[in-house]
Amino acid sequence: MSIISPRISNKLVKTDDFYSYAQDYLFKELTLSEIKSCEQQIEGLEFFKIEIANSVFENCTFHNCNFEKSSFVDVVFQYCDLSNSKFAGSYFERCKFVSCKCMGIDMIDAVLKHTIFEHSNLQYSYFDKMKVSDVLFDHVDFTESSMAETKLKRFEAKESKFVKNNFFKTLLAKVDFSNNEFVAPIVSTHPVELKGAIINMFQAADLIRLWGVIVN
Repeated sequence: MSIISPRISNKLVKTDDFYSYAQDYLFKELTLSEIKSCEQQIEGLEFFKIEIANSVFENCTFHNCNFEKSSFVDVVFQYCDLSNSKFAGSYFERCKFVSCKCMGIDMIDAVLKHTIFEHSNLQYSYFDKMKVSDVLFDHVDFTESSMAETKLKRFEAKESKFVKNNFFKTLLAKVDFSNNEFVAPIVSTHPVELKGAIINMFQAADLIRLWGVIVN
């Protein structure tokens, strides 16, 4: 899989107050681009339908913020905390999340293209009904998160944790879990979701119970 990296300008404008800076763009429905925002501490604020491109967020906190139906193209989040924020119905293309805390984020109905989550915590998050293509989870903790009814196309995971995930109606064919932790997925009674998934022998011993087989 070849993921296209974010295209970031060498001439980014630093913003000291991202919320205030963004208001004019939100009001005029303009794309906010070529900015670098650092050390922001924002909680419970509205960024509904914001459009951000060619930008970097570093060491920022966005707790319980609303980014529903927003657009992120060529955007990097580094060492950010986005926990419990809403990104439902949003669009991500050529984005990267590096060492981010994203516990409980809502990405239901979002679109992810050429996006990387690296060394990030995605526990208890919602990735339901998404369209995912050319996406990498690299050292990601996806424990007890949901990825139900999601369409996966060229999805790859490396050394990540998939524990007690809801994969109901998400087809996992060709997804290689063999070098990841893959335990107790929630699937259909007849686990069609797992058909064609790649697992190792230890994972197989745990997953065989889904077919009603008892191993002595």
